[in-house]
Amino acid sequence: MPFHNFMLKLSSMNFLAVTIVPGLVFGAIGGATATAGIWSQDSTLLSFTVGSPDIPGTRRIDVLAPDHQKIAKVNDVHIQVVVDGKSLLGTENEGVGPLAELAWAPDSTVFFITESDGGIIGTWDTWVYWIEDGKVHRKSVTQEVTKRFKQHYKCMEPEEANVGGVKWWNGSKTLLLVAEVPPHSSCPEMGKVRGYMVLIPSGEIVEEWDEKRLMADWGQYLGERFARRKGN
Repeated sequence: MPFHNFMLKLSSMNFLAVTIVPGLVFGAIGGATATAGIWSQDSTLLSFTVGSPDIPGTRRIDVLAPDHQKIAKVNDVHIQVVVDGKSLLGTENEGVGPLAELAWAPDSTVFFITESDGGIIGTWDTWVYWIEDGKVHRKSVTQEVTKRFKQHYKCMEPEEANVGGVKWWNGSKTLLLVAEVPPHSSCPEMGKVRGYMVLIPSGEIVEEWDEKRLMADWGQYLGERFARRKGN
């Protein structure tokens, strides 16, 4: 989304309340703990502080890569990648939604951000950021997943699936994505999910799982959004 349009959209949203999800992960600068993601136990939730009618909430979060050389710095709706103390170009026109989460790959070459365009019941998408030739590149990796997943649900109105990143696999070569039928009244199967392993950065699907197999094989990595399903 172009950054000026992104800012206009955010200006109409309320930052007075922040959803806090139980669970802790390590990754914040200084060895502090950070709240685990809504979609993924491996992610860091990029929360705003709770504001007031007069003073909006703020967000200043640094997520350290496993190699301790790279940092993804989120400053309100802005994102910047720093390597060995040097800020990289490539994210000047990109923004991060007010409800989002981030996870670096184990090899520290790439990270994903899952974000909503409208709060907890908004539409969720997942973007991958990687460093190449000293510059940050960004791409959505969910197109094939949303297209394939449409074969498994129907809504009374046009509805795009939510897609969240869950688990890096095989270093940074593949990423587990979970597609979810939107929790909207127009979708009789609201909340239905399916798992997809995709190649990065192409987003090509290499494996998929129905909900039962997804929970059995990958449930330990899923975030609080799926807590009620893990025991089924």
